[in-house]
Amino acid sequence: MITNSIIDYFLADFEKISNKNNNIIIDGRYFEEDFVPYEIKFRDKEKEIILSNINLFLNRNTGSNLFLYGTTGTGKTLIARYLNKGISFYSAKNKLKVKVAYINCKQILSDDIDYYIFKRIYEELVNINIKSGFRKNDIYENIYKFIINNDYKLIIILDEVDNIFRKSENTEILYLLLRNYDINFLNRIRLILISNSPSFISQLDQRIKSSFSSIIQVRFSPYNYYELREILKDRAIKALKPGSISEEDINYISARVSKEFSGDARIAINVLRLSATIAYNKNKEKIDREDIDEAFSSVDLNILESIISTLNKTQKLILLALIKEQIKNEDFVTFNNLYEEYVNLSNNFGISILDKTVVYKNLKKIESIFGELIESKIISNGKKGVNKVLKIISDVDNLKKIYEKIKNDI
Repeated sequence: MITNSIIDYFLADFEKISNKNNNIIIDGRYFEEDFVPYEIKFRDKEKEIILSNINLFLNRNTGSNLFLYGTTGTGKTLIARYLNKGISFYSAKNKLKVKVAYINCKQILSDDIDYYIFKRIYEELVNINIKSGFRKNDIYENIYKFIINNDYKLIIILDEVDNIFRKSENTEILYLLLRNYDINFLNRIRLILISNSPSFISQLDQRIKSSFSSIIQVRFSPYNYYELREILKDRAIKALKPGSISEEDINYISARVSKEFSGDARIAINVLRLSATIAYNKNKEKIDREDIDEAFSSVDLNILESIISTLNKTQKLILLALIKEQIKNEDFVTFNNLYEEYVNLSNNFGISILDKTVVYKNLKKIESIFGELIESKIISNGKKGVNKVLKIISDVDNLKKIYEKIKNDI
């Protein structure tokens, strides 16, 4: 009896929510990161270069390996998913023996990276999930035999490769895939590597780098204000109820993302999604500026937390010192003040103190990881010389939350 009452109340409450007139979001799938639109806007030049090389490989037995690079949110992963779906469909339609293996390296949690990637490639080839227990070399030989014996070609897309190939020992798989012991095998495989860093190829082991001497590099530049605006308009039309966001507010999101987040389309789409969710939860029928600003605040915090999770203990301690000084001064922080606070925090946590040179090198690494989220400049102090000052681009509330999170992690 009690159970029935609970169910009745739930159904009544749920029906009331379902019938609300302020259902701003019509189809949230268009906000998902893995959504691939029919038309990929503002990437025609990049698509032409990539597709021309794939065409040469599929139909002329030539073409080069490809390296796609650019900052986050510039459409690299979108293009990768577009290629994965498109090539598979084209091959089936034209009865070509071609397989595509798309692997997002950021999602690899296994310590044995080579084994994981070879396993994924082989599973794509044979369309089955293989159980653990196979040796890595056996899987590699099976890939080789399958391609040769069945007259197949293989395109391997390694997305976000810089996440797993930072260490030289992890690059062995690239050497195995490229080593020249059978020309028939090499003519049947192409790599598409995707990275945020333009220097990824140059940092590889020399024997691998030489194999990539003819690789074609395709740069994905950040989206500008106009491009972001058109992308957001398209997503709003598909995902939101008509009239639920004004053109002025779409322009506002585009302008802020263009200026504060280097034209990152992922952030722009995520802000639009969060704004709609916030407005819905407040029983509004239309998104307003307050909802958008709240969404930006949430995005700021999520981005900072995601970046911080990649830092080592020393870097977190240096960042903690920077945040503490920035909150205290409400302004830029000098390196000298940052180092003094770093020493104090090291003593408090019982951690060995590093000299200024090592801390400065780690700070430079933090700056490169944070990108546009840290603003730094050199100021002149007259005869005293110059001094470096910096600050994190975020509001005080988020900085305080991040400070507590890092403090608990150390």
